[in-house]
Amino acid sequence: MFFPFFLSYAETHYRFKYFFSLYKKSEPEIIADAPHRLEPDKPYPVMVLIKDADRYPVNIHSVKLNLYHNAAKVFTKTFPFSPALNIRSHYYHTIFDLPFTGQLASVFGHLTMDVEVTISHKGKTKIVRNNNHRFTSKAPLKFYRSKTKLPAVNGWIYGDAHTHSTYTEDQVEFGSPITAAPQLCRAMGISFFGVTDHSYDLDDRMDNYLLNDPELPKWKALQREIDEVNAVEQDFAVLRGEEVSCTNSDNNNVHFLLYGNRRFFHGSGDGGEKWFRTKSEYTIQEILAEKEKNVVAFASHPTEEVPFLQQLLLRRDEWNVNDMTEKHLAGIQIMNGEYSDGFLRGMDIWKWMLKRGERKFLLAGNDAHGNFNRFVQISIPMLSFREKGTQIFGQMKSAVQTHSITEHSIIEAMGNGRIVITNGPMVSISVETNSPDVGTVGDIVHGNKFVVKIQGKSTDEFGGFRSITIFIGVIGKNERRLFEITDFADPFSIHRISDWHEAEFFSYIRAEAITINAHGLDRDGFCYTNPIWIQPK
Repeated sequence: MFFPFFLSYAETHYRFKYFFSLYKKSEPEIIADAPHRLEPDKPYPVMVLIKDADRYPVNIHSVKLNLYHNAAKVFTKTFPFSPALNIRSHYYHTIFDLPFTGQLASVFGHLTMDVEVTISHKGKTKIVRNNNHRFTSKAPLKFYRSKTKLPAVNGWIYGDAHTHSTYTEDQVEFGSPITAAPQLCRAMGISFFGVTDHSYDLDDRMDNYLLNDPELPKWKALQREIDEVNAVEQDFAVLRGEEVSCTNSDNNNVHFLLYGNRRFFHGSGDGGEKWFRTKSEYTIQEILAEKEKNVVAFASHPTEEVPFLQQLLLRRDEWNVNDMTEKHLAGIQIMNGEYSDGFLRGMDIWKWMLKRGERKFLLAGNDAHGNFNRFVQISIPMLSFREKGTQIFGQMKSAVQTHSITEHSIIEAMGNGRIVITNGPMVSISVETNSPDVGTVGDIVHGNKFVVKIQGKSTDEFGGFRSITIFIGVIGKNERRLFEITDFADPFSIHRISDWHEAEFFSYIRAEAITINAHGLDRDGFCYTNPIWIQPK
């Protein structure tokens, strides 16, 4: 079995037969993780995650949080355990809240956190700093405490549509606990996330990821856990889903995001579970035909470049353009953790589809397997890790307009295209016609004349608006700039109504916003809306 590239918390205990592992240890994985940004009125939740203590029991004696601002230590707090916590479970996590009160109330901006976990294992005591992986930097966690909340407009809420949980677990990777994520998300200002675990992991036995189980205990446990979390969480929702490996029109493997599905779709073609068996169980067309009626389907990172070894050994591929036009496909998740060439190619394909008359929607996610703070994962199995600052949980956001924060209403809104994708700033548009007919993002309105209503919000964290551009595309013809706003009395807020425009042909409009002079973690702010379609009467 061979895995050339991975995107998750690192599973360090598996070793290929007859191979030597440079990073394998006879102790559990110990990882400190925490949000990359913090709302002004929230404590900072620091999670300590321990995996495989059922194989390598460990005692935790204390957890020490060291907070730094401008390179100076401004606060330290130790959480002692007496007696020590004896951890023997497969997964264990605990969260420590650091309140920003008292002397910390006025501390904002860029901060770092060092997490020291004092453990004893096999009679020896040691301090784990941020993680216990060999050959990693052990760099402190970085985050930005904002003076303002995430920008809010007209009932829009923020979420991460593509994440992985502990139900994604195999020889090289695992995700984060579902029960921990709501607390970390709220600290960031995020109101939902989609659990889209790999189909080739969800058919495994609960106690052995090397063996499949036709009774699907992992899939059933995932369904129960999401139901239980949603039953107790208020003003927050976990979206059940699946990232299915399936076959595209070129007979290669691609990934498919399903939301709201209770039926499991097998997809093992690129899971690497059996040598040279790379054919998936379903095609894209078969999944769309057989999914439950209310399940919403998006192409998963369809234009992200696939590394050569994945193409060769796992037959992984990008989505075929024709597959993206399938009737029952809601849209494409072209924003996948970073503003990349793959995203720009996806935008070109999306605009081409819109001009053809395809009603497809954009979606953003991060494909985060944990990674609330930074990306530290296996690069070459048995040999090395890689670290970077992208594909972080909640970094690239799907904002959804919904009447209530429930799983059902959010998935319904996604299926209707009430989505904008952003890394922070928020812009929404609506259209009023001379019918009169009023519509928002994702809608079809009727009329021969229309005005565009624009609302936008940003903050110092994400920068002031440099431009908001409204594009119009005539079906069957080219897209053009309808108008552009570059004059802002208040660069952080706009509420404007355009002049009347003619609608001679079936058309769509959409908006793109760019911000500048951001002080947060992302220096270049952006927001892209989905279209509103205009049908002349």
